[in-house]
Amino acid sequence: MLYKVTPMMPPPPEKAKPRDPGQPQPRKRRKSAVYDADGHEVLISLMCIKCRTLKPLAQFGLRKMADGAIRNQPWCRTCRSGAGTKKPKAGKGEAAAPSEPAPVLQVVERAAPKAVAEPASADVLPAVRG
Repeated sequence: MLYKVTPMMPPPPEKAKPRDPGQPQPRKRRKSAVYDADGHEVLISLMCIKCRTLKPLAQFGLRKMADGAIRNQPWCRTCRSGAGTKKPKAGKGEAAAPSEPAPVLQVVERAAPKAVAEPASADVLPAVRG
């Protein structure tokens, strides 16, 4: 009968030392920079199609396309952050006026029908003279 032997597992990695409060936080991503043939850093700028301003490439995010390609966003970060927010109304403190006035209901009591019609008196109706 054969027994399966598990190889010895490596010891768990030691936790990172706590950071001193005076030290800056380490960068999470590598700084992206473009260099020309001479080794000088080149600043690439794009025009935002929403605000029509020329901004550095760092102000634009990346977009993953359906075919797997990764391209730059066409709008800058400031335009994209304000795109989904609702515009504040003019009168913040005042209550919003209703678009339709509320219908006014009036209760009217119906008079009981009279059985005998009374002749109109001369006092009530002026005499018509011709």
